[in-house]
Amino acid sequence: MREIRLQPTRKPSLVFKASLISCAIWGALANPAYAEDVEQDDQIEVIQVRGIYSSTAKNLLLKRTSNSVVDAITAEDVGKFPDKNVADSLQRVSGVLIDRDGGEGSRVSIRGTSPDWTLTQLNGNYIASSGSGSPERSFNYALLPSNMISSVEVYKSAEARIDEGGIGGTVILHTRKPLEMDANSGVLSAEATYADVTEKTEPQFNALYAWKNEQETFGVLAGYTRQDRTVNTIRNDASHWRFHSDTVEGAERPALVDQATGEVYNNVWAPRAMHVNNNLQNRTRDGYQFAAQWLPTENLELNLNYFGSKLGYDESGQSITFAEWNDNHNPYYGIVLDGDTVVAYGNADNGLLNDNNWGDSDVNNGVPVRRGLLSPQLTGREKEGESTSNTYDFEAIYQGDSYSLALKLGRTEAEGGTGRETYANIDARQGSVNSWHWSIEDGKPNYDVSTDLAKDKQAYQYYDWFSSYSSENMDSENYAQVDYELELDSDFFTTFYAGVKFRDHEIEGLRNEFRWDDGIADNGGYRGWLPGDWWFHNPDYHPDAADLVSDHVVDNGAGNTGAFNFLAFDFAALDSYLRKNFTQTVVPTLSGTYRLEEQIWSAYAQSNFQWEDLRGNIGVRYVNTDLSTITYDDIVGQNDDDLTPNTRSSDNGEFLPSLNIAWDATEDLVVRFAAARTMARVSYSDLSQAESYGPPVNINNPDSWTGRGTGTSANTGLESMLSDQFDLGFEWYYSDGSALGATLFTKDISNLPISSVEIVEREHSCCNGPIEVEMNTKVGGGEASSDGIELFFQHSFESGFGILGNYTFTETSTSSVSTNGVETKAEIPGTAKHQYNLSAYFENDDFSVRASYNWKDDRANGIHQGYNLYTKDYGQVDINAGYNFTDSISITAAVVNLTKEVEEGYWKQENRFTYNSYSGRRFYLGMNYIF
Repeated sequence: MREIRLQPTRKPSLVFKASLISCAIWGALANPAYAEDVEQDDQIEVIQVRGIYSSTAKNLLLKRTSNSVVDAITAEDVGKFPDKNVADSLQRVSGVLIDRDGGEGSRVSIRGTSPDWTLTQLNGNYIASSGSGSPERSFNYALLPSNMISSVEVYKSAEARIDEGGIGGTVILHTRKPLEMDANSGVLSAEATYADVTEKTEPQFNALYAWKNEQETFGVLAGYTRQDRTVNTIRNDASHWRFHSDTVEGAERPALVDQATGEVYNNVWAPRAMHVNNNLQNRTRDGYQFAAQWLPTENLELNLNYFGSKLGYDESGQSITFAEWNDNHNPYYGIVLDGDTVVAYGNADNGLLNDNNWGDSDVNNGVPVRRGLLSPQLTGREKEGESTSNTYDFEAIYQGDSYSLALKLGRTEAEGGTGRETYANIDARQGSVNSWHWSIEDGKPNYDVSTDLAKDKQAYQYYDWFSSYSSENMDSENYAQVDYELELDSDFFTTFYAGVKFRDHEIEGLRNEFRWDDGIADNGGYRGWLPGDWWFHNPDYHPDAADLVSDHVVDNGAGNTGAFNFLAFDFAALDSYLRKNFTQTVVPTLSGTYRLEEQIWSAYAQSNFQWEDLRGNIGVRYVNTDLSTITYDDIVGQNDDDLTPNTRSSDNGEFLPSLNIAWDATEDLVVRFAAARTMARVSYSDLSQAESYGPPVNINNPDSWTGRGTGTSANTGLESMLSDQFDLGFEWYYSDGSALGATLFTKDISNLPISSVEIVEREHSCCNGPIEVEMNTKVGGGEASSDGIELFFQHSFESGFGILGNYTFTETSTSSVSTNGVETKAEIPGTAKHQYNLSAYFENDDFSVRASYNWKDDRANGIHQGYNLYTKDYGQVDINAGYNFTDSISITAAVVNLTKEVEEGYWKQENRFTYNSYSGRRFYLGMNYIF
């Protein structure tokens, strides 16, 4: 334990006093000798500096002394961030929500806005990230080793000197500099992780070392981290809620009829299918860090930084689907209705399921095949993927007598994707399954199947679908920036800042399809590997379905989700069959092929001011974005796509003014006001795709089909979203390490992209004549608002106990959504009306423990049929503890999701279940050596 003693000061300036406190704490933490010197004066105030208290006290002081609306998170010690994941720590900041991937925080949203509207930077600049899916502007925090981060700042109000791009806010991650650390200092740590879903214990290793010369003019720092983790997620999903009616024009499907009772269910909503999913991902995370700092003269500082990360994500997914593919023959039974919502139904063989066998008999040498129930369907997915991110940064700072000049040059680049993805499924047929039934009547799914899918390999008689492909996504940005700072000799303005920045940002996606040929010309054909245009399989050229069912049972017992166990799809058997009988050909495909380039020029001017007890900053930023895109049209299931690229461009400029005022009304009370215009660019997923559509769902023959195809059409003419926002806050710092406060905020957002679904006609080789396609696109011009209040408190007791909490209320207006000419209203994804965090801790010289509870209300996470999809309210308890054997050696322990909570979702209203998901409770045990 160390002590910091601060001499009480009198005004003239409360701001100066707060700055002295902040500098003293940061100086003492960086230089223990300073702490020893100040201890000689018995008349000065003592602040205890320990792990949790030290971190929370620093966070509070950064908030207090900032001119803007800022929250901060700092490491409790070198290599020891408060949580196992940076996003998990950010969720404890008022107004911040996170999305999870495999139980880990991955995306961050602020004050009721989309994660794409949160700008994340590393040391003040963009971090490139890329994965296997569509590109996103939001940063994937799963790539980031938390032990390499020293502090995080969350800017909720804008400053002209900070890059634009975050309507919600800006998160700036800071790494350590070598001259801030002692010579030959660092940390070594090892940790083991256990998860109840996988029942595996897996390792993590971290190392950090810093050196500097005796003159403290040159230093280097190097760090490495390695983590192995198996992430197992168990899910149930209800997909595509649809309207069934015989009386309403335009209804997707006819009314349901219960074959057992004859009762007709008209004007009701029901899901197309229910799914039981088990996804197993083997994650390997490597992080690399290098920094060099040199002071060649008293006036010049040179910094060189490298930060790299690599995330491996090999996946294996298994799922069972119960679908209504037989509904033309009315196989329904056991229908249960809750209002206008079907919460249970089943399919049973009613003797009519042998009709309309086109596609079965036609490719089986004309021999009819009894169709029977078409599901359950067993699906297997395999993926071999890896993402890398590398950031290189050079900075030169010249410090004159009253000014400084800084030059920063850098490049950040990321590559992600999959070397191979395989998707295949097999179905029930010929009466192999007599009946199935699902129910969500009690909120949790349960299933009843006429055969035991954990034992019966003969349940699947039909080889249905196969696809095999690879993908590559690239993200890069080169940047150059010049910043000028001038100290002013003025009674009001204290500092003037000006700067210019250029960014050249590129996003690129490529996709290759793996096609398999047996060398026999015109042998029938099958989607995915055999040549030809036939829409169903030829049984002479595919493996027997039963041979693709393994002896391994997928265990879905953890989490009490309602999912059941079943026999897995055998990828090894499929791969053996492919390589024995076919030759692989790699064919580039248009789906997922695109290129975007943004050239961004920006310039800013900002001035800090102080007059008596008022302080703040005022400034303006101008930004110009020159966008160009190359995309291709793609017709799914058809080989004669148009290879002509779609090239589009736009050029837009915006002025973004900002004002922050802090009034130190008393020694303990700070009143804040902020006003700004901010912007967020359109998501890459809305820009990276041209028109793409597929065939109808139910095809009886080329002249007879039902349902519509679905597609997307990009609109690269969308303009950046703008937000006029205001903050008014009150903060009372009533004791050391203790405070409470409230902030009112409002955001008026314009140029919001509006989801639009139109029914259009398109041609497709599957059918003789035009087909109808539900075309999804975005149009600009939408408006929305986000208004709310944030409350926070923090209190530290002399006994070593402490408590922290915050609450956020957000009222987000709806935006328009157009579906086939019908306009509906939907909330902005990422919105939760209520959320709160509560943490309690105790620590002494040797022991510390912290328990944290995070709860968030129902929140919008997407749109379906013109209405919001929601994630239900969710609360999670995490516990962290540590024990210090010596000043250098300590052990740590943690539990994440102590009470084994399950995440759930619904569409439009709570009885319309969409999913539940469980990724496990995780235990951590580690040892640290600090030297």
